[in-house]
Amino acid sequence: MHHVYLVAAVLAAQAAKPASVPASAFPPPGPETTQKPEYPQKSYEAKFAANAPVLDGKLDDAAWAAAPWTDDFVDIQGPKLPGPRYRTRAKMLWDAEYFYIAAEMQEPHVWATLRKHDEIVFHDNDFEVFIDPDGDTREYYELEVNAFGTIFDLFLHRRYKEEGPAEHGWNAQGLRTAIHVNGTLNDPTDTDKGWTLEWAIPWSAFKPPAWDRPGFGEKERAAAAPKPGEEWRVNFSRVQWTHNFEGKTAPKPPAKPINDSYRQTPEQVAQPALPAYEKIKGKPEDNWVWTPQWQIDMHDPRWWGRVRFVKP
Repeated sequence: MHHVYLVAAVLAAQAAKPASVPASAFPPPGPETTQKPEYPQKSYEAKFAANAPVLDGKLDDAAWAAAPWTDDFVDIQGPKLPGPRYRTRAKMLWDAEYFYIAAEMQEPHVWATLRKHDEIVFHDNDFEVFIDPDGDTREYYELEVNAFGTIFDLFLHRRYKEEGPAEHGWNAQGLRTAIHVNGTLNDPTDTDKGWTLEWAIPWSAFKPPAWDRPGFGEKERAAAAPKPGEEWRVNFSRVQWTHNFEGKTAPKPPAKPINDSYRQTPEQVAQPALPAYEKIKGKPEDNWVWTPQWQIDMHDPRWWGRVRFVKP
């Protein structure tokens, strides 16, 4: 997510690494993070999918059964901060055409408001992925989605700390999205179980929006699929807002009585409007991630996870 940034002094992030962890496992020195890093970035082996997942949002087909879950998400600043209220985890697969991402988000109240492409989706609860193919912390991609399936996708030439512009006009061409809500969307009068997401991102989508600009290497990569054994920098974020029905359900609106006509057929009676979700004013959002950033700033690719694409 890219709406909160920190200004920090330049110090080595390696200072807090455990003695048993090789220095090469940590990212290069850079601005100090708010929390001292306790461990290196997490890693994941994305398996090659012999058969593509069925994109229906349900994650119940054989392709996903072969893919392990990531660790449960933690606070963006690390495990010393209060843990997430609701479980979040993800899976990854790949084939010659797509990078497949699945996510499971427990949520007793699934809601969304934004429906227009490239609206600032993190103003709703959302799920986000950040991808830096060559791992140089420049020229990277971000995709966000809410429970409606509304997409906000953008490309960044450099980190915000390097005054890098965000190009909202970039689109992940060919992106396929499927969402399943285990409950009822935008109904605070009941309790939901959560929502699940499937993304199929074509490798051809990973190209800078302006090919004529000087770059840092992404242009030369030419939107190619990864080779077996190749490693990309990836992290996931879940943005979660506190709302007026947190920890409870709203009473159901009283239904109007139905009066039978002389033909004994019910008249059409307008259903009462459901109460609306409202974010708690002045309360910041929670940020839950796969691998900690050690600061409230997703735009520091040094701390993104390492995803290695493996093939039998």
